[in-house]
Amino acid sequence: MTIHILPVRSGAEKRAFYKFAFRIYRHDPHWVPPLWSQRKEYLDKKAAFFTYGEGDFWLAMEGKNVIGTIGTAVNPSRNHEKGWKAGTFGFFEVLPERYDAARAMWDHACEWCRSRGMTELQGPYSFSNDADPGFLVEGFNTMPSVMMGHNPPYYPEFAARYGFEKLYEGLAYRLDLSLYEYNPENAPEILKKIAKRAIRRRGQAVVRSPRMEDWEQEVVKLHGVYNKSLAVLPEFSPIELAEFQATAAGLRSVIDPQLVFIAEVDGKTAGFALGLPNLTEALKVANGLQYPWDYMRLLRAQKNIKSVSFKILAIDPAYWGYGLEALMFLEMGKVLVNKGYDWVDASLTNEFNPQTNKLATRLGAYVYRRYREFRLKL
Repeated sequence: MTIHILPVRSGAEKRAFYKFAFRIYRHDPHWVPPLWSQRKEYLDKKAAFFTYGEGDFWLAMEGKNVIGTIGTAVNPSRNHEKGWKAGTFGFFEVLPERYDAARAMWDHACEWCRSRGMTELQGPYSFSNDADPGFLVEGFNTMPSVMMGHNPPYYPEFAARYGFEKLYEGLAYRLDLSLYEYNPENAPEILKKIAKRAIRRRGQAVVRSPRMEDWEQEVVKLHGVYNKSLAVLPEFSPIELAEFQATAAGLRSVIDPQLVFIAEVDGKTAGFALGLPNLTEALKVANGLQYPWDYMRLLRAQKNIKSVSFKILAIDPAYWGYGLEALMFLEMGKVLVNKGYDWVDASLTNEFNPQTNKLATRLGAYVYRRYREFRLKL
């Protein structure tokens, strides 16, 4: 039968788009369903991305049967920063052994991008460049951390078959706290020495928790540090303030302020580290929070979360060499042990980020998941 690529418009089509992934992963114990409320916000085009970007959603249909899903988008902010004319694809799912459906969806994505003057297709991203970046290529027998994607092994194989080439790779590290016998005093001596020098030489360098009563002001300060810090990375493009604020708003209800560390020098915000309870451990059983009773499952499961996911370590380049990262890491260690966590996820960092990768391995962390972002010249 002929494969048709149809736009997602009606409520029934949006629900079909969301539910299709449950077919793909029904036998995968490591998949975590996305939240229906968050996916619907995108499908309704009310997500922060649509305040500055353009995107559409599509169903691959064979007769009356859904055999794949894909989203297509253009991020003008990212293109301007990188000097690209790139469209992106995301929200990609396809049945096994249906490369023909994957090809049809990518053919459609290429034409969609060409019609908007784009000269290449990149992805997957859903849709901002830090949302589910890349196809998983290593670590299929592990569960993703919060804000990370998951996919079958055949997705990157299909992408290579279609002609996509690697753009970047992202690394997720795991650090088992048993390595230090759950005692922050057993941290590497070099880390403790750097922290002591930072305190001695930079008497006004302090690490604090966020002031939740000043949430909006705190978010604006951290947004500036975030963009300055990561601008040195080859794959980075600045995140719009609206996107940063929307992400922060979505996280506010689950943030543990004791897992957020803000470094200040002479009263100025110089860096921060963001840690989140690894909610995927609980969301695994919450069925995407589609129904009221799913929330009860989530509340029960949240009590047994054993890991923390550190998503960001950002330091303004003006304060590199101050030893702020050592100060924050030592404070992290104390909090993690006091709260009874077993291990730490650090994700994602680019393969070409020497400082972070060196620090992670020095601490005893190892890569347990690897993601690949792809590009295709049109």
